[in-house]
Amino acid sequence: MERIAQYLDDLEDLVCAVVLITERLRRAIRRIVTACLALGMLALGFLLAVSQPPLALAAVSLLMVTALYRAAVGNARGSARGTIPGT
Repeated sequence: MERIAQYLDDLEDLVCAVVLITERLRRAIRRIVTACLALGMLALGFLLAVSQPPLALAAVSLLMVTALYRAAVGNARGSARGTIPGT
């Protein structure tokens, strides 16, 4: 009976080690994919700016308005909950 418990404990250790290794691989793959997507978006933005400057300006304007809106709304929600920054 003691042997079965020891075998199950060893099996559990093996499974945990495999899960930890796969988690590290998943994180590494996620970082690589994120870096590739960021570089691809940077290249597409550069190509858009070179080929169609007015369209690139419009896209950047929309992104800036969206970012400013999110920043303003985020601060308003934070102050409504009583978490005012700087106090």
